[in-house]
Amino acid sequence: MRQKKKNGFKFAGKKHSRRGKISLLLALASVLAGVGMVAFSIQNDGNASVYVGSAGLFALFISLASLVIGLSSLKEESYKLFPVLGSVCSALTLAGWVAVYMLGF
Repeated sequence: MRQKKKNGFKFAGKKHSRRGKISLLLALASVLAGVGMVAFSIQNDGNASVYVGSAGLFALFISLASLVIGLSSLKEESYKLFPVLGSVCSALTLAGWVAVYMLGF
């Protein structure tokens, strides 16, 4: 029988980007916050308080920070899976939040 090589594949010591993972997690947190706020508003028949609006504004800033972190992590010498996912998700989330606030005015 053939023995398995101990280290079969080595891809130049690359790892997944930590900032890319953070960017993806922040974008997902912003999406979850938005879903929670919509659910809370529906539960109260559309009469949400000022606190829900300020939480939405905070979620917009989180998605903006997530986009900045995601774009800066694209410059790292690592796998591009998480930086690309984080950047795309945060850009879509930011666009959604901007659309919500533009429709509100």
